[in-house]
Amino acid sequence: MFELLIAMTIGAIIVVLGVPSFNGTLDNQRMTSATNEFVMSLNLAKSEAIKRVAYVSICRTNDGASCTGGATSWDDGWIVFANATSANLDSIDAEDEVIRVYPPLRDDLTVTPTGTIAGFISFRPSGTIGTSAANIAGTLTTCDERGATNARGILLESSGQWHVSRDLAHDGAALSC
Repeated sequence: MFELLIAMTIGAIIVVLGVPSFNGTLDNQRMTSATNEFVMSLNLAKSEAIKRVAYVSICRTNDGASCTGGATSWDDGWIVFANATSANLDSIDAEDEVIRVYPPLRDDLTVTPTGTIAGFISFRPSGTIGTSAANIAGTLTTCDERGATNARGILLESSGQWHVSRDLAHDGAALSC
């Protein structure tokens, strides 16, 4: 009986110590998953722009059907679409083809743009990022309730390249939520 009581006490201690670290692991997995989802949409948009020899844009959305302008959070979802006429790269016109709609993120996650990224990102037929008039560069920062210390930044360059950072934005500043 005494041995069973000691074994149960040791088991309870392990559970009490292990649950907080397990929650941290789950939070990290959710953050990585959200960041990877956006990186996959960048890969899709770039490859479709090159394949179609046309502009392909990613825009933030509130309803899953139309683009929402502005430079606020992308956590309500986003849409990848092919622009048929190379006009209105920031909105879906009747002749544009929706390639994929991404659903909203979990309530505790946000994706916030900085730099010249606002409500949309457009890939040129060459695979570079920008509109017909300007190059676009910036950072999309994925955050949760833990704040900037656990944030992930997707650093976009006008060359069409990007990488994920855990500490710095495209301008060298620290990531902020």
